[in-house]
Amino acid sequence: MKKENKILLSVTGMSPAVVTETLYALVTEKGFIPNEIQVITTLQGKNQVLNTLCGIEGGRKEKKGALEEFIEDYGKQYGIEQIHFDESCIHIIEDAEGQLLTDIRTPEENHLAADKIVSLVGKLCSDENNQLHVSIAGGRKTMGFFMGYALSLYGREQDSLSHVLVSAEFEGLLSFYYPKPYSHKILNRDGKEFDAQDAKVMLAEIPWVRLGLGVSDELLGGKISYSDSVEKAQQLHAKPSITFLSPIDDQRVQFGNTIIKLSPKEYSLLLSLVIAKKQKIAYSLFSEHAFELYLSVYQLLKGKSDRLENRVKDIKPETVEFSEETKKIYSESCTLLGKRIRNAFSIGKNDTPYIPTSSQQQYELLIDLDDLHIEQIADEIKAIH
Repeated sequence: MKKENKILLSVTGMSPAVVTETLYALVTEKGFIPNEIQVITTLQGKNQVLNTLCGIEGGRKEKKGALEEFIEDYGKQYGIEQIHFDESCIHIIEDAEGQLLTDIRTPEENHLAADKIVSLVGKLCSDENNQLHVSIAGGRKTMGFFMGYALSLYGREQDSLSHVLVSAEFEGLLSFYYPKPYSHKILNRDGKEFDAQDAKVMLAEIPWVRLGLGVSDELLGGKISYSDSVEKAQQLHAKPSITFLSPIDDQRVQFGNTIIKLSPKEYSLLLSLVIAKKQKIAYSLFSEHAFELYLSVYQLLKGKSDRLENRVKDIKPETVEFSEETKKIYSESCTLLGKRIRNAFSIGKNDTPYIPTSSQQQYELLIDLDDLHIEQIADEIKAIH
């Protein structure tokens, strides 16, 4: 079993102190000690992060960074030996041509930031061994919003979200990074002296709704944008409906607003389930009638299928042998159908009413009868009824 990997994920702008402030609050208040820190920022923000957290200027280590100081100050007390953070942990927002953004000011740049944030949050959430703590304290307000929304889309039970609150007199002080465990004098812009030991940093945990969209291969491949994710989430959480489109030979089915072309096996299972539901027939593994519905749809699409018929031809219905054979046929069809629907909606392993469920040796479609439409193909399937 892989070891749990705790990650602090933050958006930052020109004030990367929010990273060490959040780190301090997580460690001292929550006992959450991250193995690594990941940051999303702009090109300007990256330089500021490297300088502040790592002490790197112009590609060279010039001084001790705030992260190194934090580990020296609190490592022994809290058992922190190291926290992985280097240039590879800094994710810079870029445009369609791969040019790194120096700032986020226009609507187009906001869209690019949203896509970057959704993509990274999705990828990190795809690994069950990762436990994310997402901070929205830094960067532009829109970046914080996108981070929170991305976590709602793809976050799991183990993930958390927060903002960090700092004593008013220390907020925005350039030389303040976290409360020190000893007296440490710093000056504000007016030359007034403050002691970093007296600072208060509090974690404001934010409740959030887990939409459970799941992480798809499409998202992992960077092929889905923020707006795509929102649209697909809206479709999945709207009332589900299925409409079989004419002609039946095209094997096209509309799921909500999304039209998907199915394979013959996928189409046969789905349509036979709908017909069975309308006729109040239990789609049991033991039911000869249910299998006849499946076979009739398949033959309508592909012609007579001796291979499928022969699999149950000499087996008596309502026997264990019959159910074992139909289970193989339905299971294969359902697996293919589930994969196609998940790909179309860009969801991961999460369930959706569009995918048939199976329990107690019976398949079922958990959608209201009024939302299952076969009117367009009614004339083509008369023989099946």
